[in-house]
Amino acid sequence: MRFLRILLAWLISVIITTLIISVIHSLRIQGQLAELGVVLPVGLRLQTIGRDFVGLAPALGAVIAIALAIGFVIAALLRKPLPKLAGIAYPLAGAVAVVVALSAMKYSYDITPIAGARGTFGLPLFALAGALGGWIFARRIKSRG
Repeated sequence: MRFLRILLAWLISVIITTLIISVIHSLRIQGQLAELGVVLPVGLRLQTIGRDFVGLAPALGAVIAIALAIGFVIAALLRKPLPKLAGIAYPLAGAVAVVVALSAMKYSYDITPIAGARGTFGLPLFALAGALGGWIFARRIKSRG
């Protein structure tokens, strides 16, 4: 039963992290288009966010799933020897996992694979999405329901 609770918590955190990263990506690209003078009605903006998620979810979701799984296992292993970090272990693991995954892809392919991660705020915003995913994971594995 505990294994299923952990698996479900991980799956929920993967979906939410992927969704948030996709929305951030879409809004950042839309913002750049707006800076160029492109007018995007609200309906088109929302439709684009949905299409971006559907388009990004399979590949991005797989990367996030692997990254968070590795990060959460490492966090679980480090919680006991580093008790002062226990409270932030999973959010920190989520943030680091996202940054490492995107950085590894950039290093491997010499491009930022998700345009929304570019610039001063892109990667930190994605890291926050990973941290939120880690926080959700931590909350879900503690809950009894």
